[in-house]
Amino acid sequence: MTEISVDVAIVGAGPAGSTLAALLAHRGYSVALIDRDTFPRDKLCGEFLSYDAMPIIDALGLRDELDAHVAPEISHCRIVGRHRNYEFDFPHPARGVSRMLLDDALFRRAVAAGAQAITGTASEVTRDSVTFDGGAVRARVVAGAWGRWGRFDQQLGRAFVRDRSHRNFGFKRHYRKAGGTSDGTIELYSFKRGYLGVNDVEGGITNICGLVHAGRLQGLKGRWDAFIETIRAEERPLDDLYARHTPAQEGFLSSEPVIFRSRSAVEEGIFMIGDASGVIDPLTGNGMAMALQSALVAAPFIAATLENGDRQHSEDAYRTRHAQLFGQRIGWSRRVAFLLSRPALLDNALRLHVPSAGPFFLRKTRADREVIARMVDAELEKQSVP
Repeated sequence: MTEISVDVAIVGAGPAGSTLAALLAHRGYSVALIDRDTFPRDKLCGEFLSYDAMPIIDALGLRDELDAHVAPEISHCRIVGRHRNYEFDFPHPARGVSRMLLDDALFRRAVAAGAQAITGTASEVTRDSVTFDGGAVRARVVAGAWGRWGRFDQQLGRAFVRDRSHRNFGFKRHYRKAGGTSDGTIELYSFKRGYLGVNDVEGGITNICGLVHAGRLQGLKGRWDAFIETIRAEERPLDDLYARHTPAQEGFLSSEPVIFRSRSAVEEGIFMIGDASGVIDPLTGNGMAMALQSALVAAPFIAATLENGDRQHSEDAYRTRHAQLFGQRIGWSRRVAFLLSRPALLDNALRLHVPSAGPFFLRKTRADREVIARMVDAELEKQSVP
């Protein structure tokens, strides 16, 4: 059994874990980045990279890679109701990028910065160690980046895993659409107790990703094709949507339960980042941005723990800063989800046609891009690796 010692061990090499690994490795710390998968690999996701994530993408030197793969710019949102639509522009372009591309690019960036990649399934996580098949990592700090639901959440006794009334499931599939060219728009569609997000990614692919309350899936036994037929029969806009698209993937990807409840940013001394620290509704298009931003927020507090040893102060400060940056977003996302998962109510709301609603929604569900840019500049000043 192999055992290594590092400054920081990170469990999960998705957008949050790989970004944190790159930032800390650039500061000169030894980092182990542990994931059960090899890259590239696909993941359930809306695959919409919000504009408030772009300062971090630029700092990591990845914009050119997105451009090289022709990840489309998305500058417009359309909410599609039964009888009317509502549209608004973004103040800055977002990007449509698959998890196959983004996760692989971030993972490679972390390794290039000096993080040690370990492929293995973690079986036990504590504040100073990670045990996985084939070995163990001893660390001065451990970070959890295992996503919205993991066995460790149960092992740690996190309160949200006991919630049975707010469980949702995500599903996605890649398609090719008639016409094939990107129009720079993300669309949101409503159905009973759920919704869909639709946007283009690289390679001429359209991602259709949805969220549905667990109560609607009883008896389906994972047959997502049957569920799609059900909602197509219920909602004409969805029937029209799927009629314009041809599957480009063998089947659907689906998620473990998604529970929208508050989570502690530090649990039993483990710094949580990404979805492990809090899940925002996919309808906002801010999940991947929050993952990157949570790594940016956590990095200086983890560094402070390593440098001065005052762990309790760093943990408390991280909890406070995490709540300040993400708490309001998660709360507002739930309010909008309530509306979007009730088609008749949504259609009545769209009848009002309030022009300021879109910009208000953006302000409430994402970070100020300039604030993130200043945080990036502060982080870059601390880095020791070119």
